[in-house]
Amino acid sequence: MIKTTLGFLVIDFTHENTYLTEIAKYSDSFEIECVRFTPTSIQPTTLSIDGERFDSSTQQWKKASFPIPPFIYDRCFYHDISLAKKSKPIVTWLKSYPQTTFLGFGLPNKWDVYSALATNKEIEPYLPKSERIYNSLSIETTLKETGSCILKPVKGSRGFGIYFIRQEPEQLTITYHHGRDKKTKTFRSRNAFHRWCTSLIQNQAYFMQPMLSLTDEEGYPFDLRLFLQKDQNGAWHLVDKAIRKGYQGSFLSNLSSGGDPITYKSWSNHLASKQKYLLEDELHTIASVLPPFLEETFQPLFELGIDIGIAKDGSIWILDINSKPGRKTFVTTNPSLTELFHQAPLYYCIYLVKNMSETKTTTM
Repeated sequence: MIKTTLGFLVIDFTHENTYLTEIAKYSDSFEIECVRFTPTSIQPTTLSIDGERFDSSTQQWKKASFPIPPFIYDRCFYHDISLAKKSKPIVTWLKSYPQTTFLGFGLPNKWDVYSALATNKEIEPYLPKSERIYNSLSIETTLKETGSCILKPVKGSRGFGIYFIRQEPEQLTITYHHGRDKKTKTFRSRNAFHRWCTSLIQNQAYFMQPMLSLTDEEGYPFDLRLFLQKDQNGAWHLVDKAIRKGYQGSFLSNLSSGGDPITYKSWSNHLASKQKYLLEDELHTIASVLPPFLEETFQPLFELGIDIGIAKDGSIWILDINSKPGRKTFVTTNPSLTELFHQAPLYYCIYLVKNMSETKTTTM
């Protein structure tokens, strides 16, 4: 077999270095050469790249120049606004480059994903009612009706920029996370709250959802994460599920906001048999319907992290969908998955190579 090249697209070489290096260590046995590069390292005139190539003999990355690789695994995370402005247009162009195939094209912003899912009759019942917000009026109306709401950025990840707003007798209280730390703001006047909302919405787009009761019996917030990935045959597979539990008084359970991973088995042991059966039946529906629908609506995907909220009344809610999911939760709760995580992108790359070869043969 002639070696193919798989390129890891990153914002910088320090991010996910261990994960990508471990994948590259298996690449030789798959007849795959691994390179990594940043969007801004592509020379616009020659389309050559100054990046790094993995040397299987030394098991290290070495500086190298190479053409745009035929297959790309996008692991770009845009936390720096200025870097995002430079990188995103290049990545968009790269995804349309005819000689390159991405393992997964990713998903658009959260509002576009929600709007698409809301048209699916099987998935729509699992979606919290959501509303785009353009000013403070809609928020104030909701607070008068329900007393609380949650604001989420249209473009966001890892719990950044999420605000819980609660109406109290003499003031409005806003709670948010800064890393593991929980912060609060209070507003005693409508004008002060309006100014804060205006500033928030001017900086980035937001949508509003009801504040669901997603805590356990002891008051700890928690969610259930499903990790789905395509296998060596290009078929979607539910790799694992696990629980993320936040600290008491928090409203987020993701690890970057102070959450802890718990095995699904240990958490589900307290469930009654019927309750567990019904839950797993609904999880099966979500896991089987959602991935192919997203691909039909948008573009091909390789993996997904789906965050599920389980309310005290037993209702199931899709809280978030991530096309670049982290693996820390699952490596912690199920270390036996580590090798699979490192080999899966290589298996899928080989599937794409074979699929493209077969397509060319049948069209000749």
